[in-house]
Amino acid sequence: MKKFLFISCIVSSVFFLNSCLKNKYDKSNAPRTNAIVENAFDEMTNMTDQAITGNMIFYKSGKVTVYDLANAENTVIEKAACSVIITIDTLSSPKTVTIDWGNTNCDCNDGKQRRGKIITTFTGSYYAQGTVITHTPVDYYVNNNKLEGTKTITNMGANANGQPYCNVEINGVATLATGEVVNYTSSRVRTFTTGYNSKLNFWDDEYDITGTANATVVNGDGYEAHTTTPLHIKVGCGYITQGTLEITPTGKPVRVIDYGSGTCDGTFTITINGNTYTING
Repeated sequence: MKKFLFISCIVSSVFFLNSCLKNKYDKSNAPRTNAIVENAFDEMTNMTDQAITGNMIFYKSGKVTVYDLANAENTVIEKAACSVIITIDTLSSPKTVTIDWGNTNCDCNDGKQRRGKIITTFTGSYYAQGTVITHTPVDYYVNNNKLEGTKTITNMGANANGQPYCNVEINGVATLATGEVVNYTSSRVRTFTTGYNSKLNFWDDEYDITGTANATVVNGDGYEAHTTTPLHIKVGCGYITQGTLEITPTGKPVRVIDYGSGTCDGTFTITINGNTYTING
C-alpha cells in the first residue's frame, strides 16, 4: 500500500502543472482553482498512509494520539491545540481510519492550515483485486477552503498485458476562501508499467495516467481536461516525462500540453492557437 500512496502525492499535479498559464497566456483562474481542489483531494491518500503508521509528520503540528479500537488499553484520548487524533477501527467492515485536526485551524508542517476530519474506509488490502478505498472529508478545511465529496480508488486487478491498474474517481465540491464554489469531477485510470513486482521499492515504479477532469465554478472559471496520450510517470524522476494533455478553460481556446519523449527534465510545451511555448523545468 505504501508504494501506491507515495505515488499519489506525485500525481497530484497531473492536470495542473500549468498554473503558469494564468498570468503568462491569459486571465483564467481555472488552473489555480483546480490545483487547489485536486491537490487537496490527492493528499488525502498520503495522509492516510501516514496515519496508519501513527505518524502524520507532514500534516500536523504538535503531537499525534493514536486510538486503536482493537486495543482495549487505549481508552484515553488527549487533545491539545493543533494536535491530531487518529482513530483506527480494524473491527468494523469496512475498516476505518479517521484523522481529526479539531474544529480550529492547525498550522501543519507542510505549511498549510487544516481543521476537520478525513474518514477513510478500506474493504481490503490495496494489492487485492476488488479492494475499494474511499476518502471522505467531514467539515474539512485546507487554508480555509472547505472540501466535500469523495475520492474512491478501486483495484481493478491486471489488464490484458498483466499490468495492475486502478480506477480513481473524485466527486467533490470545494467552497474556496475567495467565495468561489467549485463542482469538480475527475475520472482516471492509473496503470503500473514497471516496478509492480517490487512492492517494497517504490523508486523503480513507472506508470501511465489516462482520464478526464471537469470543473464548473460559481463566480469563477471552469474547465475541462483530458489526456490524448497516456501521461507517463517515473517515481524516481518526479516529473511527467511523456504524454499529451488538452485543457480547455471555459470560453477560451484549448491548450495542448506535450510532456516530451521520456526525458526527466521537467520541460514541456504548450500550444495555444497554433503558437507553441516551451516551459523549462
